[in-house]
Amino acid sequence: MVTPTARTRLAAVIGSPVRHSLSPVIHNAAFAAGGHDWLYGAFEVDPRNATAAIDAMRVLGIAGLSVTMPHKELVSSALDDLDPEAALVGAVNTVVRTHDDRLVGYNTDGVGCVDALCGVDADLSRVGVIGAGATARAIIVAMVRAGAAVSVANRSPERLAAAVSVGNSVRVGSTSSTALAELGDCTTIINTTPQGMAGIAPDTLPIDVQAISSRHTVLDVVYDPIETPLLREARRRGAQVADGVHMLCAQAARQQELWLGHRPDVTLMRDAALEELSRSER
Repeated sequence: MVTPTARTRLAAVIGSPVRHSLSPVIHNAAFAAGGHDWLYGAFEVDPRNATAAIDAMRVLGIAGLSVTMPHKELVSSALDDLDPEAALVGAVNTVVRTHDDRLVGYNTDGVGCVDALCGVDADLSRVGVIGAGATARAIIVAMVRAGAAVSVANRSPERLAAAVSVGNSVRVGSTSSTALAELGDCTTIINTTPQGMAGIAPDTLPIDVQAISSRHTVLDVVYDPIETPLLREARRRGAQVADGVHMLCAQAARQQELWLGHRPDVTLMRDAALEELSRSER
């Protein structure tokens, strides 16, 4: 890691909570490997102050910002502009400061998910998405753009309808609602809910694993623990799995591409994340 000076450019993640975040570890590892005079931190921000955090970014000259839950849907109104993809999904996970000091919101969750699944050679012809929140909508749009037929399952009918509508706005007829029990018909299954997350719902499964077999690829966006109950059961049933760290690093690499103009080594970022996770478990 570089020794910070008055010339060092700052980036950070805002969210609540963020103490568990691996983003500082993976971003700083990539900055150091690339020889960039950047430093990445984390700020715990109450959701009521999400837009104030964007104002603080302006005042302090922060060069780049990652936005995590529950702020992804809250910060848009404080930005100067939105990338069309972020506007479409109604959520921002990346803020870029332009050369003329404008703040522009982007969303790299969807394309990061596609990158992570392509990295394990997943079949994206028919993708099942569990959940309909901000992350799910970004993934749905990116999967549709990648040519997938997408099936979405969610408990809230209103959010489910909104997520399906977003997918179909990209390609008519590409996205439909389904029951959890029917997701086994898909080739790839993605969990975007917190089911299985440590400290929230550590022992729960978002889907009946009887629907999973060796013909599936299963990705869980949860990365704490790295092997969630869903991934453990999917692996036992012969499915190929991609953990949340795969997606975290892939979308973070896309963030750095927006900030710096080139994409860092995702493997290096993943190695840094796994080392940190191993250290925290000791």
